[in-house]
Amino acid sequence: MKEAVLMSHNVEFQYKYIPNEKWASGHFSMGNHKFEFFCSYMFNNPLEELLSAVYQIVPNLAPFPRKKIDFIMFDLPIEYRWEFELIDEKHVSISIYEKDSDLKTDLIFRDNCHLDDLLRAIVHGIGSDTKLRSTESIERVYNQFKLHLKSH
Repeated sequence: MKEAVLMSHNVEFQYKYIPNEKWASGHFSMGNHKFEFFCSYMFNNPLEELLSAVYQIVPNLAPFPRKKIDFIMFDLPIEYRWEFELIDEKHVSISIYEKDSDLKTDLIFRDNCHLDDLLRAIVHGIGSDTKLRSTESIERVYNQFKLHLKSH
């Protein structure tokens, strides 16, 4: 018997970065599951890492699409591992794990959604803030997500 795909259609992504700061905050929610976060820019650009991970699981978008990918978002001393896994061509499972300073890891968020709902939430969440899209790689992926959504 095939496992049923449960979907939350209310996907929301919000991300706020204040220029000249090394931190950002935001939230990611699907239905009544909500993950609020702070993240550090000390080691990388977390928004760029998030977009890159999502880009790589979108069929027919990345040159070498993947079925499963993760990335680490840091909120020192805590780290969050976001994991994206394609269930099928149109649905994605999202899991977020928290590892604290004593190296204990807990699953803190898991849900499934339509891949296009995830892309819409990301495009909407960063679309009105041109400063978030000020790097070439973020702007490129943002525009590819928009084109992908227009074609579906």
